[in-house]
Amino acid sequence: MKKKKKKKKLETLALGVAAFVTVTAAALLFLLYTSAGKRLTSKAVAGYLHGAVNYVAGDITKPPAEKETWNGTGNQGGKEEKEEQDPKEQKELYHILLLGEEAIGSSAGKGRTDAILLVTVDAGAKRVSVTSILRDTYVEPDGMNPCKINAVYARLGVKGLYEILYEKLGVWPDGYAKVGFDSFEKIIDLLGGAEVTLTEEEARYLNTHNYISKKEYRNVKSGTQVLNGNQTLGYCRVRYVANCNGTKHDYGRTERQRMVLKNLFERYKSAGVTKWAKILKEALGYVETDITEKTLENLIFAVYNNGIKTMEQHQLPAKGTYEEPKAVGSVTSPLVVDWKTNRELFWKALE
Repeated sequence: MKKKKKKKKLETLALGVAAFVTVTAAALLFLLYTSAGKRLTSKAVAGYLHGAVNYVAGDITKPPAEKETWNGTGNQGGKEEKEEQDPKEQKELYHILLLGEEAIGSSAGKGRTDAILLVTVDAGAKRVSVTSILRDTYVEPDGMNPCKINAVYARLGVKGLYEILYEKLGVWPDGYAKVGFDSFEKIIDLLGGAEVTLTEEEARYLNTHNYISKKEYRNVKSGTQVLNGNQTLGYCRVRYVANCNGTKHDYGRTERQRMVLKNLFERYKSAGVTKWAKILKEALGYVETDITEKTLENLIFAVYNNGIKTMEQHQLPAKGTYEEPKAVGSVTSPLVVDWKTNRELFWKALE
């Protein structure tokens, strides 16, 4: 009799364990492999991450739809064309503005943005496009004198940059993410450093100049290696020496920035959402952003649900689409851009 009761208890326990395992497996399969499950996971991760960032709830609002806008087809039009042809309406596109601020010596609390990158997440095409905007690009923003684009943020804030991108490219960013020099170093260290390839000349230059601000880290070598945050920041700021692709000046500098982003992208694109969420939570504490929790959720879902696999790199202005006069008024050595051509090229790259 006792044996039968014991056997019955074991059978009951086994059934309970089996039921628990089945339910747990079903829940995991739902969360990991169904669209609805991925949406729930994205919502949870967005809430987890958004609490870590330095969120700035600004009053930046997109201009009225009636204003002339770019529709991505090579034509400009008003509200009616926008409703039919706007690329973001046709495809799941998200545009995030990345800013690297150099606030050294800035009495106003804001510095020049010597790194300006427009990141476009195209969920449908399963790709990320990173477009560097050269800092010497000549602009005539409302509210200040003509200047180079890297000076706009210090005077007009992020809204000034949004308005320029909207006017010139037809892009109103879904948000921005800004870091300073110190924050950049800390983020790179948290992510385990950045793998780069240096030429002999690059290594010599970095070891003998103050781009790497801490002398104890001026020990890089030619070839492929992992740089720490301080070394990576120095690498991303170099202009006067060609990079491993033979590109120099601001074109080479912005290409270095994109190569670092691509390395990090390739390293983490296959990592599970929970793995990179843990790392990002700490790293995002150094980031200022106006990206709402809902927008962050949509971004995570777009990447998670569609499996973003590739990262493309672009430069604006494109080669051969600008002039380099000695000066335009009081602005010396600017890049005077053919915006119509660059706008067409920008949207064509996203087709």
